[in-house]
Amino acid sequence: MTVVALPSSPVSNAVDSVRSCLRVPHLQTIMPSPLPLALCLVLTPFAAASAGDPLPSWNEGAAKQSLLRFVERVTEPSGKDFVPAAERIAVFDNDGTLWTENPVPNQVAFAIDEIKRMLPSDPEWKGDPAVQALLNEDTASLMADGHKGLMRLLAITHSGLTNLEFERRVSDWLASTRHPRFQMAYDRTIYQPMLEVLAYLRGNGFQTWIVSGGGQDFMRVFAEDAYGIPPEQIIGSHGALKYTRDNGIPTLTKTLDSVFVDDKEGKPVAIAKFIGRRPIAAFGNSNGDQAMLEYTTMNNPHPSYGLIVHHTDAGREYAYDANPSSSGKLTTALQDAPERGWTVVDMQRDWKTVFPVDKIGMPTNQAGTASAAQLSGEWLAEDIDGGGVIENAQSTIRFAEDGRVTGSTSVNRFSGQIEMDGQSVSIGPLATTRMAGPPEWMDQEKRFTEALQQTKAFRFDDQGRLHFLDDSGKAVARFSRMQ
Repeated sequence: MTVVALPSSPVSNAVDSVRSCLRVPHLQTIMPSPLPLALCLVLTPFAAASAGDPLPSWNEGAAKQSLLRFVERVTEPSGKDFVPAAERIAVFDNDGTLWTENPVPNQVAFAIDEIKRMLPSDPEWKGDPAVQALLNEDTASLMADGHKGLMRLLAITHSGLTNLEFERRVSDWLASTRHPRFQMAYDRTIYQPMLEVLAYLRGNGFQTWIVSGGGQDFMRVFAEDAYGIPPEQIIGSHGALKYTRDNGIPTLTKTLDSVFVDDKEGKPVAIAKFIGRRPIAAFGNSNGDQAMLEYTTMNNPHPSYGLIVHHTDAGREYAYDANPSSSGKLTTALQDAPERGWTVVDMQRDWKTVFPVDKIGMPTNQAGTASAAQLSGEWLAEDIDGGGVIENAQSTIRFAEDGRVTGSTSVNRFSGQIEMDGQSVSIGPLATTRMAGPPEWMDQEKRFTEALQQTKAFRFDDQGRLHFLDDSGKAVARFSRMQ
């Protein structure tokens, strides 16, 4: 059944996405305001998709259908489970639910980079045990005693600043720093399937809130641009602000007084205090979200929905639950999910893609020259579709700045084009020579050319290797750069 009420229809999903685009402040600083409607349609990745399947990056299955059925139930005006729009509140954890949280939470990466940046001008910090542990890469010491060392680093970098100065530092960091594995800005390590959930819910009259253990002021810097969630709908950990008038100018300064940690049991408290309504949908990924899921789904007078993102995909993102590298432990919440009726999303099985395709090293352009510049040079295939390669049969590809690709299949030479439309990439058609070779070399040639034809995206890993991905996000070839 298709919901046809104005806030619920597929068309209104697209309208809502475009409306969000029109008010994005960062875009308005570099483009005329309001933004042209046609440009917003280009900039809004799921506006067109929502006219058909509202969750195009989700594989068909129980997880996707559970969400679609829930939204249909609560938005059907004539149904017994109808929930008025004012009470359609959905709450989302951030770290590990809307964006990646490994190898450390992104806010921790910011704090570490800030320490390293400011250390030359603040040499007295070198005597601080937490800073010493950081400089010595002593992760165990930072994580010991309830993450005491890590909390000290956050204290050094997050207090004593005006809120405007803190916002500037976070913005500068986001603009200049790249995730060590994915080699893209941290505020682009966001999950495309969850972006579609946010757009789908808002298109059906939901308010979408972030309720996260991350810093409230930190998230407010980027969340509206990244997720379409305005600052007033972001709840996170925070300390008291101090008001003064410096040279007659009203000023707010961040302090560590009366720190509220918005995690675990603190999340329902924050929801009651700042939202004032009980959510009917909650999305998380760890034990830290369990209390929020319980508060949302247990004894709720309205129909309710809980969803857990289970990180199972080491190839495209990370795989962890009981033993995460830093945060995101998932044990008790996962055990309780069947009894509570919570949907568990298996990232590897349920998501066609993890990150937005145009944010995996592939800027939108017509000629493909930007990607060619990023990939410039020659690359040697180390693996083809999980089957390895023959040591002496080199399959290579070279990217030129004009968007052309050339290389060797192992037996024959080839040439062609790489084309992108912002949401997909394709290589070919390819022109090849017609020489024959040993059967096993010809088999590798066949596997290699098929992998190129299947390529829809690419990414770099933390060792600088290049991975070609098919339209499901599966790696079809891995390359190392040739010198």
